[in-house]
Amino acid sequence: HSGSKPRAIAARVLDAGMHRGRSLKAELASALPGLADPRDRALVEAICFAVLRQPLRYEGALAAWMARPLTRRDGELRALLYVGLAQLDPLQLPAHAALDSTVEAARGLGYPHQAGMVNALLRRAQREGLPAVDPRHSHWPSWLRGRLRRDWPGHYEAILAESAVPAPMWLRVNPRLGSREAYRERLAEAGLDAEAVEGLPDALRLQGSVAIAALPGFAEGAVSIQDASAQLVAEAIAPAPGARVLDACAAPGGKSAHLLERDPDLRLTALDVDAARLQR
Repeated sequence: HSGSKPRAIAARVLDAGMHRGRSLKAELASALPGLADPRDRALVEAICFAVLRQPLRYEGALAAWMARPLTRRDGELRALLYVGLAQLDPLQLPAHAALDSTVEAARGLGYPHQAGMVNALLRRAQREGLPAVDPRHSHWPSWLRGRLRRDWPGHYEAILAESAVPAPMWLRVNPRLGSREAYRERLAEAGLDAEAVEGLPDALRLQGSVAIAALPGFAEGAVSIQDASAQLVAEAIAPAPGARVLDACAAPGGKSAHLLERDPDLRLTALDVDAARLQR
């Protein structure tokens, strides 16, 4: 089943990050090259980020609906169930494709006897929606909420409330391939509203996340995804034309690329301790 592979990869990445303490960036960097279609790579990223923004919602659904909880050994199966639930809410992918592909992914991950359970749980989520969870708590695991309450009792509620506000998606327009205003018009033609921000001459801010496949010109390098704070580095450094620049912890290269987009004549050396990230 062609759609099952991205779901299985998303489950493996989430299991490594959530249950085995691995770096999500490193896991994605290792896993995504195995998918030839950029739409599949974008789907894996979107699923992983959706799960990690609200793990308590999916944890709560499984606790409410499963007669017997999954064991520690069932990390990939638990992660795959989160993958299935996230496709229905909040990603709102077509239910038929999401269910069929996720059930097939369960078989591919070595859980053929649990495929029926996966199907039943996802169909219940499709019918009933996920159980309600306080949105301030939905993205914090219970152990971390406990630490926050203990360490910051006076700020605990404010931290939860502020962290529940969805982050914007920041784009960095490549000035060598067109102006920021011209790219903003391309976004508008694609039905995406973007805001220019003073002090960040290459940046556009989108409200909410968008799959990279939906960004016009992304594959050609017309635009990158980079947070505002990272874009400020080029503003702060402001190297002279043709200057020598050392980026000593560069991978996967966002800030280095930003500097070179502004001045291709920079003599820039990019280093990193992580060989896999450096390859990217």
